[in-house]
Amino acid sequence: MNNILFIYNPNSGKGRIKGHVDDIAMILSSGGRRVDVYETKCPLDAMNKAQCDAGNYDLVVCAGGDGTLSEVVSGMMHRQERIPIGFIPIGSTNDTRSGFGLPKDILDAARVCMEGVPFQTDVGRFNDEYFTYVASLGSLSAVSCFTSQEMKRILGHGAYLIEGIRQLLKMESCEMSVEFDNNVIEGDFFLGLVTNSLSVGGFEGITGKHVDLQDGLFEVALLRKPRSLLDFTREVDMMLIHNQEDRQILDDVVIRFKTDHVIFRSEVPVQWVRDGENGGKHRTAEIEVCKKAVTIISARD
Repeated sequence: MNNILFIYNPNSGKGRIKGHVDDIAMILSSGGRRVDVYETKCPLDAMNKAQCDAGNYDLVVCAGGDGTLSEVVSGMMHRQERIPIGFIPIGSTNDTRSGFGLPKDILDAARVCMEGVPFQTDVGRFNDEYFTYVASLGSLSAVSCFTSQEMKRILGHGAYLIEGIRQLLKMESCEMSVEFDNNVIEGDFFLGLVTNSLSVGGFEGITGKHVDLQDGLFEVALLRKPRSLLDFTREVDMMLIHNQEDRQILDDVVIRFKTDHVIFRSEVPVQWVRDGENGGKHRTAEIEVCKKAVTIISARD
């Protein structure tokens, strides 16, 4: 890996990446490697840079939150030749960090990019776009996207919890049908998660007990609209505690299953979030696994 493109998001992790850029570049350039440093300037900048320029490099390293990694992965998915990706997690949540066994320390993570093990991970296709670890529907799923950037900067993960309480008080749901593996489920759902991750929103266990990032399957969870706060508490309890075995549940307040292809249909446009960013409103969302589609440099054995 003689030529490296280093993309970083200057706003991630309350801006603390700015004090480490030179040190990261020094680690990446050890042994005489050429490193080109690129600071993102606007949304989708990392995606466009990876898509257009990755072919000139042997490795693309990105530093930022889950959204930054998602952009780089999306850019790579739009290419025929996919270059390995190194990730330095710096965001306030970083659900993808634990999945790839990456250290919290910024410089240690940079060293993993040079010394780690290539890990082929599944990627999700959402209609004509891509996501790395989660596509979610419903008002609560929009919390991470629509919490103000200023509140994120000041409070970090606590900002999500504050906004989550606000969203709960005005929670809406949507009638929809969900098609997968010759099954059709219809219901009034207020939250849906299609995941390939060990955690979502910083909460481990919410995606299930046995998660394999390379098995070509999503972990899907759908929550029916609760009739009371007690029902909502029961749903959360089922997701985090009682329902962690790998078993399919198709008729309960929490519906769980694994699949490689699922289609959501509704009469009205439904808000979606992909990897913590605005995924737009859709009447139809077709979600499919791209098995082992990209290579992430991992610290996993």
